[in-house]
Amino acid sequence: LIGLPPTIEETDAFLKDKSKNAYEKQVDRLLQSPHYGERWGRIWLDAARYADYNGFEKDKPRQVWFYRDWVIRSLNRALHYNQFVIDQIAGDLLPNATQDQIVATGFLRNSMTNEEGGVDPEQFRMEAMFDRMDAVGKGVLGITIQCAQCHNHKYDPLKQEEYYRMFAFLNDTHEGSAVVY
Repeated sequence: LIGLPPTIEETDAFLKDKSKNAYEKQVDRLLQSPHYGERWGRIWLDAARYADYNGFEKDKPRQVWFYRDWVIRSLNRALHYNQFVIDQIAGDLLPNATQDQIVATGFLRNSMTNEEGGVDPEQFRMEAMFDRMDAVGKGVLGITIQCAQCHNHKYDPLKQEEYYRMFAFLNDTHEGSAVVY
């Protein structure tokens, strides 16, 4: 549950506990550990394309650790999955959005940032949009959806028209980053 082996003391305490619910107590203890969110947050952060650097040739550092910390805190406080996803996809659009909900939209802002000279801003914005769509498809829907950018497949769960409906929702605004405090 936490990705770490038990300490000698923790092992001894478990072996000495002869109660019928010793195992359940250990599970509860591990679920309360801050390491729980760190362990399982890693998997979500991979799906969210989280990185401390921009990517591309300059690969400059970026300050997005607040999104990483939000993911860890959300898992540690057992935020319901539906709210976890809503906050990341549209947290900044919710009425009276909180600081945490704005931070959560870092999910959509984890695309690589190209600061190369001569970059066509609109081309790069569109590449970032396709990256966001890919992240929503793989991370939230659990399917690959890139084919729907260009055409339909007979048995694909998402058709091209549906792809571009979702694309239109995400393409309403473009903010590569958001100011948070």
